[in-house]
Formats: sequence, structure tokens, C-alpha cells
Amino acid sequence: MNKNEGYILLSNVLTEEELEYGLSSIKDNKVNYSIAKHFIDDVFLPKIKEESDIITDPIYVKFRLSNNNNSTDASTFHGDVYNNTNSELLPIYTCLCYFDDAQLEIIPGSHKYNNAGLSFESYNKKQIITVKRGDILIFHSNIHHRGINYNKTENRRLLQVFEVFPDKETYNEHVSKLVTVITSENFLIKNFINPLLYEISKSSDAIDYITMFHYVLMYNDLHYKIALIDISPYDKMDKYISYEPGRRIRFEDIENDEDLNVNIICEGGANTMSCSNYYLYFYIIYWILSLILLYAIAKIWYRGYKVKKISTYLRGLL
Repeated sequence: MNKNEGYILLSNVLTEEELEYGLSSIKDNKVNYSIAKHFIDDVFLPKIKEESDIITDPIYVKFRLSNNNNSTDASTFHGDVYNNTNSELLPIYTCLCYFDDAQLEIIPGSHKYNNAGLSFESYNKKQIITVKRGDILIFHSNIHHRGINYNKTENRRLLQVFEVFPDKETYNEHVSKLVTVITSENFLIKNFINPLLYEISKSSDAIDYITMFHYVLMYNDLHYKIALIDISPYDKMDKYISYEPGRRIRFEDIENDEDLNVNIICEGGANTMSCSNYYLYFYIIYWILSLILLYAIAKIWYRGYKVKKISTYLRGLL
């Protein structure tokens, strides 16, 4: 992997037979996650080990299978994990398996920025990557990326293996710093943000229009704060933070075929947290204090205005 770019594309590494085996887990928009996990463990990850030296003895926390139905959380630039430590390189990866041709935008080098530099400077480095059926994409989980042109194809079947540690030693050293913020049950997410993003994502022009504004917020770690679905700065300190907007289920708890776009949890080492009310209280206090300050300024100005008006009147009488 190019350290400066933060990602690697393994082209045409999966055979048709291997791809069909992976796709056999999907039928009528339902997923047999047992087959999917066997595909990951027996085909997908061994192929990555064979074709690159990045991931040698992987441990992964979760995975997801989707087909153009994760546009609400992937159509604007985002990171899968956000690095709130002093380490320049995040030792966690995302591994994607493409069952159909697709495109995404990625910002090379954004895995190292960690809010250094300017958001516009970073945004202008974005590149379109065209991936083909049978390709594998690996990147540092905090690199800024988004799916594009997903509404122009009938199928965009994609396996996403999240929070992949390259070996057991790295897992043991870093997993205690990994925190997943569960946002799926948040009122704003369920009833406002996700439905709004879903409607916007249907129009490529609309999503392109807002993506730069969203990128400025994301780059400066403001997008979850403004949406009131973040956790406190204390909870994020020296942590790797991921945000999980979709439904989750532990692999061992699955009894029947499940829906697409469900987060399947495989390792229990990652900590989870619910959204905090920290920023809700912060904004309430901020606006109360701001209104008090504005009231005080207005009152002082009004008193000064009255004094000036009386003085002018008295001078007129004299």
C-alpha cells in the first residue's frame, strides 16, 4: 500500500467461481450470512493475504452486504473510523469486495490529515476510482471516500468488511481504543436525517451540491456534533471512533436469512456507546447565554439611546 495515498486496488483477483460462491449468499434481497462469512474466511481474506503484504493474519470486527441500499450513509464523504489518537496512521483497514462494476470517489492522503491543513485543499485532491467485478479495494479506515453513480446501475452488490486488524498483535494492542457509536436508534437519524439523505441521494446533482458543504463539516469533525449524534470530547480522547447508522446483529445470534445492509458483528472486542446529550446541552447553554448577552447589549444600547435623546431635547430647550 502506498503510505501517502492510503489505499490499494487489487484488480481482477477473484475468479467467476469465487464470485458466484459469494453471491450465492444473496437470494431475493435476503442474505444467508453463514455462507457470506465462509466466503470472507475461506476466499476473500485468503485472497488478500495472497495478493498483498498489508494484511497477514486478519481479525475483523464486522461486515455488511449491500446492493445500492446504503446510499444514506455512503453518498457523501466520510471515514469508516475516525482517528482521535496521536498516531499518524490508523492501524485499521476496510476491505471491499465488488460483485459488480462500480465507482467511488476517494481523497488520497486524507488518512493522514487528521484535521491538518485546509478542507478545501483536501477536497480538491479527490479522485474517481472505477472498480470492476472481481476487484478488491483495501484502505485505511479513516480515508475520506464516498460512493458515486450508484443510482445509474441496477446492481451494486458490495461486501464491506469493516475494522480489519492486519494481525493479532495489532488487534490486541489497539482494539481497546476502538469505540462504535450506535446511531441507528437516534430520533433524528431515523425520522429526519436518513429519510432526507435517501431522497437527496436519488439525485446525483443534489448530492453533489451538498457534498462539499458536508465535507467541510466532516473534515472539521462537526457533522455528528451538529446532528446531535456525537459523544463527548472526553469519550473520544485517544480513541478510534466509528459511527453505525444501520441495524446490527451478532453473527452467533442469526437464526434465519436476514436483510441486506445489516451490520454483522463478529468480534466482541470493540466497545459500543450510545449517542451522548453532551452537544444538546452545550447548544442549549450556548443559546441561553447568547440571548442573555444580546439582551444585555440591547438594554445598554437602549439606555444610551434614551440618555442621548434626553440630552438632545434639553439642549434644544436651552
